[in-house]
Amino acid sequence: MKLLKILFINLVILLACLELGSFLYYNLGLSISNYTTSYVSKTYDNDLQWMTEHNNWGAWHVPNGRAHMERRCFGVELISNSYGARDIERNMKSEKSRVLVLGDSFVEGYGVNREKRFTDLLEKKLGREFLNFGTSGSSGPTQYAILYRELASKFDHDEVLIAFLPDNDFTDNDPAIWLGDDKTAFNIRYRPYWKRVDGTNDFEVFYPTDKPKHMVTFGDYRSENQQKGPSLKSRIQRLFWTYGVYREIRYISRGSTYDDGIYSGYFDGTDEQVDAALFFLKKIKDMAGDKKVSMISIARPNDLKRQAETPSPIIARLSAFAAENDIKFVDLAPETLERETDIKSLYLPCDGHWSPKGHQLAADIIANTIFNQ
Repeated sequence: MKLLKILFINLVILLACLELGSFLYYNLGLSISNYTTSYVSKTYDNDLQWMTEHNNWGAWHVPNGRAHMERRCFGVELISNSYGARDIERNMKSEKSRVLVLGDSFVEGYGVNREKRFTDLLEKKLGREFLNFGTSGSSGPTQYAILYRELASKFDHDEVLIAFLPDNDFTDNDPAIWLGDDKTAFNIRYRPYWKRVDGTNDFEVFYPTDKPKHMVTFGDYRSENQQKGPSLKSRIQRLFWTYGVYREIRYISRGSTYDDGIYSGYFDGTDEQVDAALFFLKKIKDMAGDKKVSMISIARPNDLKRQAETPSPIIARLSAFAAENDIKFVDLAPETLERETDIKSLYLPCDGHWSPKGHQLAADIIANTIFNQ
């Protein structure tokens, strides 16, 4: 009996030491992924409840929403401000020098903590406000233009920075792609698509469904079981810092599980898709008036592989468009290839979005090229 008591006490001490060590591992910034225990988190919804789709630009976030997103290799808090941006609270009126940033999940900072995103890093580095209007949820240039017109442009700003992602920005608002790949989503989601105006180079917007009469979240599109959020097992696991370390060890041992695929927006976007993207990018430039507009092109691993061998004709076209419209354009791919040999380290190991290291590299390149710092 005495031996069992000693073994039990030693086991408790061992587990306590493991938990303390895991706590220090994360809170001293030693980890390679994002994780926090549920008892120190101030979030309560799941990410499906945090994403909404009732605005005319489609995907957005619930105002003042608080959610937790957990995937195989990361866990992050999702907190939106009073107007639904994943950003700190900003006043519409300001005399400060401010840059307004438009884009999709890369700008939103999918899979990383807010302070690790390139916009937050730029704000700290350059001493200027970077208003983040990025949103995940299959958001493309058509939506950037509508979001800028209906919400973002209401905030005082000196410059606009558009983060363009060829990997899906050519397809996000193409109805032909959605009808072929996800007809159900096409018919039920309130999001804009483009169509060419017959006999012209212009495009117009249409919606396949009526605008919701109330706030619709992504959870409304899913099954009741999916809307419930984390299971009881997951809730218990997230009470411990040790569980986060266990997840890291498991994924380090497996290596990257993200499949690059074969599609590359740098090379495989169609002429009509490129035409549509440029049309709505031009809309943003026109709405910005005399404000400076800049644009970056973000490459995913599949783009970098092909770009390293052959220059992209689509990037050349984006560059020519930018020059014609007084837009400063920087393709991040060349400097990414020049600065980093371990390309996979720039992306989350179970996902194609930037890791904190990827955001840091992007911030450094943008500071040097767009803002000459």
